[in-house]
Amino acid sequence: MLRPTALHVSCTRRWAKFKERIVIQSKYIRDILTLLLDGDPEGLAAKKQLDYIRENKSNYTGAGVFVSFEHLQGIVSYKTENKELILDGVIINSPELNIGAIATLFFKDGLADYLEIWSYDGEYPEKELRNYELKQEWNESPNRKTINN
Repeated sequence: MLRPTALHVSCTRRWAKFKERIVIQSKYIRDILTLLLDGDPEGLAAKKQLDYIRENKSNYTGAGVFVSFEHLQGIVSYKTENKELILDGVIINSPELNIGAIATLFFKDGLADYLEIWSYDGEYPEKELRNYELKQEWNESPNRKTINN
């Protein structure tokens, strides 16, 4: 059996430190948050928080998923005025869903607290979607889309 070399150990430690600094690791979750925090004045004000949150825990319910966030140092500078802000209006379509879903971001004390994804028909897979189309759908939204195939 091979013993780890000093270079291997050094690279492993550097990767661990780098990984700690990565904020939202999931492309799917980051795509949703980017669209939710775009176009609306309250969302734009909270957009800088994206660089200071990291997924903490995902709780699949069968009808959707709750993703809670861990706050990194420095986020307090970007608190929203509305301490209990709720942003929704990103519609999710995917061949992995029967009908579709909607995403809602909840804030607590002015900080992004958790994301709820809820399937319209009450059936949501217990895994992250890989193929999806996200679309902004709220009054006066920029109507932006993100597609991942």
